[in-house]
Amino acid sequence: MIPYYFSHGRTALKYGLLSLGLKPGDEILIPDYICDVVLHPLKSLGLKHQFYPVLDDLSPNWDELEKIVRVNSIAILMVHYFGQPQNIPVFQNFCKIHKLFLIEDNAHGHGGVFEGQMLGTFGDMGMSSPRKHLNTYCGGILWLLNEQPKAIPKFSDFPISLRQKLQQYLFARFPRLKNCLKRILKQRPPFENSLAFKEKEINDYGIDIYSKHCLEKTDWNVLKTKKQKAYKSWQNFALEQGLAPIFKTLHSETNPWCFPAYVKDQKEAIRWFEWGWENDVQIYSWPSLPEEVIDEDSSALERWKRIICISTNDSTPEWFCK
Repeated sequence: MIPYYFSHGRTALKYGLLSLGLKPGDEILIPDYICDVVLHPLKSLGLKHQFYPVLDDLSPNWDELEKIVRVNSIAILMVHYFGQPQNIPVFQNFCKIHKLFLIEDNAHGHGGVFEGQMLGTFGDMGMSSPRKHLNTYCGGILWLLNEQPKAIPKFSDFPISLRQKLQQYLFARFPRLKNCLKRILKQRPPFENSLAFKEKEINDYGIDIYSKHCLEKTDWNVLKTKKQKAYKSWQNFALEQGLAPIFKTLHSETNPWCFPAYVKDQKEAIRWFEWGWENDVQIYSWPSLPEEVIDEDSSALERWKRIICISTNDSTPEWFCK
């Protein structure tokens, strides 16, 4: 498959949906544990959505999912949460039975592989956000099973301000400067606030030259090995602390965006957010749930309150314990 580059994964998703020929009023089945920005391209295209529930390991509740497929359901979103692959053959069979498009969301796991094939390339369309793994301005990729390049227009590059360029230069040369400045200049971000990190809708842009260069020059196998090592270190640490990893085992070919784990309740989550802030360890919540999920006071919201994410980008337990 040929990769198509965009500034963000959500923009890649938008033009992937257009390439499939989806029309206003068509419905997409989406997991209820999902980032609200996924709904932005759906809204702009006039598409409807129906939430389906997921289990504690973030796999679909297939029994419930079977009950909500409707006549106007035309596609289903498969999310590789935190880079961990879903059971792809089961999704593919479900789509075959119900005549649905398979949309593959690999925003967290660029560089990951499943049975020798790159994640993001299994669906009728797939997207990823390599920017989440790199220190770049932007970066989203789209893959199409049946390529229709006419559906993808040319875009101007994502605009980069002088301030962003200066920050990029400094943070690239001094990797821990960002965390130090945050602690000096800011208070801890309110990760326990479900509405604190809502993002505005963005315009359509292509990837900038610098970000694309970084993406193409990165040795993703080396990066994947490094992040898997960090993941396993945090997993051992979490088990010692009485935390419950979301995934029993890390898939051998995944590129983990972070290490996610369950805590007892939101109070404990807040204690870990504060601990991370004090020890220069990136611990945060994910995702910014759609407001309709929050308003329903649903099981997805209760799950969100109990999940913490520890970054696999830099520090490890061995580092901060020195």
